[in-house]
Amino acid sequence: MRFLKSFKTLAVCIAAIGVSAFAQVNAQEQVQVSDAELNKIASAFQGIQKVNMEAQQQVMKTVEESGFDANRFNEMYQASASPEKTVDASDEEKERFGKLMNEIQQMQVGFTEQIEEIISNEGMSIERYQKIAMALQSDAELQGRLRTKLEEQQPE
Repeated sequence: MRFLKSFKTLAVCIAAIGVSAFAQVNAQEQVQVSDAELNKIASAFQGIQKVNMEAQQQVMKTVEESGFDANRFNEMYQASASPEKTVDASDEEKERFGKLMNEIQQMQVGFTEQIEEIISNEGMSIERYQKIAMALQSDAELQGRLRTKLEEQQPE
């Protein structure tokens, strides 16, 4: 189910950076992150993971309830996301797919709001969270520190 993998990737991206306007951070720029901030990031990450799991389940349920076979939906999704790919579909199927995608996009708005609330509840701005998330993509030392914080927060 490539769609689900794509959606999972999308969900992880949302978790890492949020959907609001991306803060442009030079990949080479070093971002100073305190241990207190990393604790907040780690705590937020755990809440965001729960939202992502719920989002995946809701999207899968919505696709199933729409009458689409998951593989067919995935095929149409890939074609809609890539100009190189095409798919033969009736006008009725294209219309159903469009309605379903609109529904999923509306769901995504709700998931994004939940994620932003989790970040805010940790006492961080969305912009700061985004900046740290961008730095985490290329800073191995920062990734290691975060991994340690996540392990420390795991219930035993």
